[in-house]
Parts: sequence; C-alpha cells; structure tokens
Amino acid sequence: MFQPLLDAYTDSTRLDETDYKPPLNIALANWWPLDKRESKGFRRFILYFILSQRYTITLHQNPNKPSDLVFGSPIGSARKILSYQNTKRVFYTGENEVPNFNLFDYAIGFDELDFRDRYLRMPLYYASLHYKAESVNDTTAPYKIKSDSLYALKKPSHHFKEKHPHLCAVVNDESDPLKRGFASFVASNPNAPIRNAFYDALNSIEPVTGGGSVKNTLGYNVKNKSEFLSQYKFNLCFENTQGYGYVTEKIIDAYFSHTIPIYWGSPSVAKDFNPKSFVNVCDFKNFNEAIDYVKYLHTHPNAYLDMLYENPLNTLDGKAYFYQNLSFKKILDFFKTILENDTIYHNNPFIFYRDLNEPLVSIDDLRVNYDDLRVNYDRLLQNASPLLELSQNTTFKIYRKAYQKSLPLLRAVRRWVKKLGL
Repeated sequence: MFQPLLDAYTDSTRLDETDYKPPLNIALANWWPLDKRESKGFRRFILYFILSQRYTITLHQNPNKPSDLVFGSPIGSARKILSYQNTKRVFYTGENEVPNFNLFDYAIGFDELDFRDRYLRMPLYYASLHYKAESVNDTTAPYKIKSDSLYALKKPSHHFKEKHPHLCAVVNDESDPLKRGFASFVASNPNAPIRNAFYDALNSIEPVTGGGSVKNTLGYNVKNKSEFLSQYKFNLCFENTQGYGYVTEKIIDAYFSHTIPIYWGSPSVAKDFNPKSFVNVCDFKNFNEAIDYVKYLHTHPNAYLDMLYENPLNTLDGKAYFYQNLSFKKILDFFKTILENDTIYHNNPFIFYRDLNEPLVSIDDLRVNYDDLRVNYDRLLQNASPLLELSQNTTFKIYRKAYQKSLPLLRAVRRWVKKLGL
C-alpha cells in the first residue's frame, strides 16, 4: 500500500523555513544523461531539489571554473573527475558500486559504510520516491500529497487518472485487486541470470506477463510501467545484481502500482522495507520454496490482501520510518559538513595520478574492441579446429602404439604376480 510510504516520505522532506540561500557552485564531471544535457539531468534529480531548498545553485562542467564541490559517478567517462584537482569531489552512484575514497573526498551510495562524515547512504529508492511524489501532485491521482508538503507548492496537474485508469480504479477500490492477472515482469537488462532463471521457474507454474525487452510476451514494450504493473497481483522485481544495501527503484514501482513485490537483491532489504509487505526470495532456501509461497498467496485471498495492505515501511511505536532516519535534513547536514570542511582528502602527494591528457576510453571504444576480439577469436577457433582434431588423433595413435609395445612386459608382470600368489 503506497499511501503510508508516500506520507512517510513527505514527512522526511520537512525543513525549517529560511530567508537566505547562499550561492553554491556545483561542477558536474559526469552525470546522466552523458551528453550536453548533463545539467538538465541533474536539475531533475533529488539532490538538486534538496540542495535548492537551502542554496542558490549554479551548475557548470568546466574544471577551470571555481567550484564548491564537483559530482562524479562511475558511468561514462569516469576519469573526468581527475581534472578537478582542487575541488571537493563527491561520488554518487545509482549502481551496485563501492566508492573509491582515494579519488573522492565524499560519497553517497547504497553500502552500509561507516566512514565518519565522509559517507552517506541514500539508496536509489529514496530518489524514486521524489519522482513519485512529483507525479501525484495531481487532482485526479489516487494518492494524496499533504497540503503543507514541499511537493504541494507547485500547481497540480489534472491528467493522472487519464494516464493510469486501472491504477486509480484498483487503489480507489473501484475494482477488485484479486481479479487481476497473475504476475508482471518488466526488465531491459538481459544480463541478470538469477532473475531470468526465477522468471522461467515461476512462468512454468503460471504465465508471467513480460512487458519489457527481456522475456517479452506482449509483442511490444509497455510505455506506462505503473499502469501495466497495476493490472497484476504480483510484480517480479529482481535487482540486476546483489549487494548488501543495494535497493533500487524496482520495489518502489511495485508498491506504487498496488501490487505485491516479489523481490530479490539486497540480503538486508528488510531493514529498508517491512518484510510483511513483500515476498523476499532471499528468505527461502531455494526458488521452489519461494514459488510455493507465491502460489499460497495467490490461492488464499485473505493472506494476499493482508500483505497487499501492509505498510511498506517498518514502524517504531506505530510510526513508519526510513532506515537510518534518512531525510532531507540529514542529507543537507551531510553537505553542510562538506562545505564547512576545508580539507580536500584526495589531494594527497602519495597518490599517483595518471596523465590527464591521455585520451579517455569510452564505452563505445571498449565495445568496438570487444567486437574485434570476438571476431578474431572466432576466426582463430575456426582455423585451430582442424589442428586440434589432428593433434587429438596423433596423440591417440602415439598412446596406442606405446600400449601395444608394452603388452609383452605387462603380460610377464601379470604371470610373475600370479606365480608369487600376490
């Protein structure tokens, strides 16, 4: 049930009012999307939204311009960060990546690290809630933003129900959540063997509808993921990879769509979300046990509805909370420490820096090199096959000839052993 999660999120965004916003110069070494629209991409991100509550922000991508801090990430030309020698570097990732504190002064990520004031855990799911909150600032949305929320300051839209008719109907109890399809699956990355294997296992029991480019059963890719997911009782929302604390937007997408998440990923996900509100595949010995539990929920309406209407967050004394008390205030305090600390940790004479003028290697270059290697490998394998076959035949002939020559000796030894009674 998404509404309690939305309420807890908007509560976590509360800040005291301020009359003055000091200037903040932010450089972007590389940010998504990786082109001239990096600044536009950052402006849409939650960190910009949070920082803009306290600072007047100027963005640029020039290492020669003064900066209070520079953001870098492991995507694209990650070595661009090396051009910012005298600026505090802040690492951010939405991937299952561990920050390198030899290159970065501070970091924001998924891992449960304790590195004093140099690290903040802010999983991607928290950023996803920012986008969800923006989307339901709409007079027709089934979820309601509190009137005193930061997200209620903008003029609301009026098109949510038009774009999400089934989602609105099931959340507003205008349709029966039990009378939906079995399970949905939306993925674009085929390189997730565990996820693919579980899909195949679950699909063999009852058809799972695939709306993405992986395991697609519709013949087209769905454009409105939330509306698609809301038409099914379960959503298979596995992470691409597994890592402690690595929880992305996937489980949020399921909660938002009023469907039960079947989740695999972070073994510690129960710290972030109420384990009674989703199926955690990591809790089971194997896929079969997990699938048996899904089948039980599917065939027992009361058990299914109990899980569907659970608060997604853990509670303390009846109040829902985010793990480690994540909030806008905590994030702003983290940046306040960065800006007030004059130390640049990466500026260490014992750290060896590579030549910054060396050409950067792009993903496209690596892909071309890989394709060339693959072609050369296939050609080598094709040419080597006859030689390998000849080698095997030759080796067999040599061993056969040696065996035939040794037969008289073997017979003599056998007679001698038999004579001695051994």
